[in-house]
Amino acid sequence: MKHLIIFAHPNPASFNSSLVKALYNHLLNQGDEVKLRHLYELGFNPVLSADDFSSIADNKTPKDIEIEQGYVKWSDHIIFVFPVWWGGMPAIMKGYIDRVFAEGFAYEYVADGSNGLLSPRKGSTICSTGAYSEDYKHVHNAMNVLSIETVFGFTGITPYKSLFYGGVPLVSDEVRNSYIQDALREFSMNDEV
Repeated sequence: MKHLIIFAHPNPASFNSSLVKALYNHLLNQGDEVKLRHLYELGFNPVLSADDFSSIADNKTPKDIEIEQGYVKWSDHIIFVFPVWWGGMPAIMKGYIDRVFAEGFAYEYVADGSNGLLSPRKGSTICSTGAYSEDYKHVHNAMNVLSIETVFGFTGITPYKSLFYGGVPLVSDEVRNSYIQDALREFSMNDEV
């Protein structure tokens, strides 16, 4: 299995960073192939520009977008990992989707609507928030609508896992570790992607 982890958090000491490191190693240890795209470390430009539109329309995809699209093409399973800030994903993650999941690559318009072009890939999300999960249940639902119904649905990606961990700065190290262990169990060899 080829997993592409797309990760957005600027703090290398964050819960999200620890989770991604553990997940990356877990997937490798079970014999899978894994690529990690740490958007902050890459300095990924999240701004979809007029030049991007015209370049893509002229079949001259900007190099940074082309590189990321190559990783998406390589993958069987895409895992988005990010904190929920102000009820949504970090701007750098949204910008990655805006720029990389472009028309002609991730989807196409047809006479009666659109076709997703990224099938048969599967997609998962792992989100965290500072508020407790019970208080942020509506945000988890919103993340599911955004990822599963919108991004995944529009591009032909089959939804796989949607994990949400709340109260991250408020809970103990033991609870945070239990969240990481839960994520690893969710992506175990026994569970076919």
